[in-house]
Amino acid sequence: MPLNPLHRPDISAHFARVIIARALLLGVDESALLEAVRLSPSLLADNRTRITPVQLGALIRLVWRELDDELMGFAAVPHRFGVFALMARQMVGSANLGDALRYSMRFYNLTSQSMHWRMEDNEEEMRLSLILMEPAKDADHFIEELMLLIWHRFCNWLVGERVPLIGTEFRFKETLHCDEYRIMFPGPVSYVHQKSAIVFGGEWLRAPVVRSREELRLYLQRLPDEWFIKQDFDHTTSDRVLRALGESGEFPDLKSLAARWYMSGRTLHRQLQSEGSSYRALLEQVRRERAIGLLLHDSCQVGDIARQLGMTEPAFSRAFKLWTGMTPLAYRKARN
Repeated sequence: MPLNPLHRPDISAHFARVIIARALLLGVDESALLEAVRLSPSLLADNRTRITPVQLGALIRLVWRELDDELMGFAAVPHRFGVFALMARQMVGSANLGDALRYSMRFYNLTSQSMHWRMEDNEEEMRLSLILMEPAKDADHFIEELMLLIWHRFCNWLVGERVPLIGTEFRFKETLHCDEYRIMFPGPVSYVHQKSAIVFGGEWLRAPVVRSREELRLYLQRLPDEWFIKQDFDHTTSDRVLRALGESGEFPDLKSLAARWYMSGRTLHRQLQSEGSSYRALLEQVRRERAIGLLLHDSCQVGDIARQLGMTEPAFSRAFKLWTGMTPLAYRKARN
């Protein structure tokens, strides 16, 4: 069965520790930070602790809001909340990835006093490098890693394809958390370069931008979680159904999806069956992912979660126990 585009690999709590440490220095309330990431101080301090993109995303959103800074205090000058969205709205109107990237370089180099981007390209490869104006503020290299991750992930999203990395280059030495790079930057990673950069094939600069402004609006609503979720694109019918179900507040039935794509319900069923899948299995998959995310928030009552999933509370409790081996309340207690 195809990989779920909503698949969320665990992330080292190292990143949460770094964010929280800086936010505390800048006056953000510790209890609010720990509540956002859903961790106790002892779990946060444990190097073995891993968290979900939902937890990391909630923490980053809180810090963005409290500091009004998309760079979260790790750079020379803040980027006020909304700067990325402003730039992205222009990028999505570009004809191809090369034009989109050139616009983003001009945008940040004209508006930011915190960083300088450089784009070097030829027929064989494109190197997108980053220089921080005050690297001492980013002693753990968090914002450097995050900016390179964002640019690669956003490029992937713009062209609707996974752009393979020829390499990722860091100006610093190998870190204690470098095992995370296998997921963050798939491909060769090297250290002690003049500048940190991602490198990919030059032919990708000609790849057309396939996203619309409406798709961007939905994408921006999902940030920053979207940057940490495993990216899979719609190469199969199962992928299309998963994405449609994942982006919908309500769950369209099989006939409604088929009509959206100008086919009969029977044809859509046959296509899913040929891939070893079914609408019911995919719906269950999306419900499970959404339920797990909602249960991380104490404000969401089990009955409310069930209604959001289009289920009765008893049916949801039974289904959740089949999915995880635990009742919803037991799962929430275990995660606290």
